[in-house]
Amino acid sequence: GQDSSILAGQTWSTFFNVGALPDLIDFVGPVGTIFIRQPQVRWTHGGLQLSIENPATRLNGIDESGSSVKPKDDSEKMPDLVARYNGKMGDLSWSVAGMARELAYDTRSDKGAIEVDSDEEYGFGLSFAGKWMLGKNDVRFMANYGDALGRYMGLMAFEDGYIDDSGSIETIDQWGGFIAYRHFWSDRWRSTFSASYAEADNPGLNDFALANGLAESYQTYHANLNWLPAPKLSIGGELIYAKKEVEDGRDGDLSRIQFAVKYAF
Repeated sequence: GQDSSILAGQTWSTFFNVGALPDLIDFVGPVGTIFIRQPQVRWTHGGLQLSIENPATRLNGIDESGSSVKPKDDSEKMPDLVARYNGKMGDLSWSVAGMARELAYDTRSDKGAIEVDSDEEYGFGLSFAGKWMLGKNDVRFMANYGDALGRYMGLMAFEDGYIDDSGSIETIDQWGGFIAYRHFWSDRWRSTFSASYAEADNPGLNDFALANGLAESYQTYHANLNWLPAPKLSIGGELIYAKKEVEDGRDGDLSRIQFAVKYAF
């Protein structure tokens, strides 16, 4: 139909509203953003998008044998299921998305002939994002929550879940988001300021032997200045500050200056 289409191939996940991503030099940008590309089949009708997408599981834990495992395999039987709706109210463009996915793993003997342990669990994710135009300037935002966001958020900032000492998969409540403001100082100068936060409700140190190494929270801040000396040419610099804390209380920070030249064609 005139307002319908089918997409098949590898592109940005339907769960990710790319239009809400801040205008930053850093490619990924805010840690609280959804950010993932993968094979999928997507049906679009007006503002509604439905897709089935390639599954993958990232876990950290201990199996029943007591061995430390971090499996990443293709044990899933169900694709990731995503539904998204794009809306518009005046100068505000927004989207709301939901996701359901299966987490699964198996560990095998050295030659792979005997299954040592396996399990499967189901989780979800929710995302609300948008862009609000303020004349030529704009505010972009995103808020995410779920118990299986995992690899979908912040370029794999957190695991999808963990394997407890009985060999069962346990999901982890996670949330994150950002807000960013883009300002045009003139036709040739513009800046973006962004603040972001992401956190995971990991198991307590007494509940899981490897919890002390799990990431608990992240913060990122960006500020840039871009000069457009000619059409389609952009030259800019960006200041980045970030902080990470792990479950046992250790933390660290990062400061970076990044420069880029971009020519669009």
